[in-house]
Amino acid sequence: MHKGGFDLKSILAISSSPRRNGNSELLLQSFAKGAEEEGCDVSLVRINELNIKPCQACDGCAATGECVQKDDMKNIYPQVASAAGIVLATPVYFGSLSAQLKAFIDRFQSWWHAKYRLNMSKVKPEEGKKAFFICVGALQKKEYCESALAVAKIFFHNINYQYKDCICQRGVDEKGAIKEYPEALQNALDAGRDFAGQTPDL
Repeated sequence: MHKGGFDLKSILAISSSPRRNGNSELLLQSFAKGAEEEGCDVSLVRINELNIKPCQACDGCAATGECVQKDDMKNIYPQVASAAGIVLATPVYFGSLSAQLKAFIDRFQSWWHAKYRLNMSKVKPEEGKKAFFICVGALQKKEYCESALAVAKIFFHNINYQYKDCICQRGVDEKGAIKEYPEALQNALDAGRDFAGQTPDL
């Protein structure tokens, strides 16, 4: 997906499924395709394939706003800081995010300190960066997606990305089963196109 161009809007697509080409990732890929059709440069990151440790609540970041852990997050922070848009995709587990995505989000505790205690936010609100959320769950009940979405919204707010919309697909479980719902894939494609038009030129 990544073209490496500097004249395009940059969108960071985060897949948190433990399954390559799982249902949430397939929706994410469709979303990314739509954004690319509108001229965006989309970088796909599969966090399950990275070395990302959980936050240790060590407060090593409290004085500097920089995480002291040495792992693959060191490459993620600059991408989040420089992107014009971000989209998170996750399967739903027990009404919440995947463990992979929660660990990723928790590692932005350093950005929380930077914003709220040090007055040195990594992203300025006036930059107008946009965010989108995708989740897929097996159960039909709407409430099983609500907690996952709530966590994502809090995350976006804390890193100064403006939440725009979501796709919460229910009733899909087996790997690849989303392919049986072409309208869902089309909705994700259309959402990616719309999102591309909302992201700022940075």
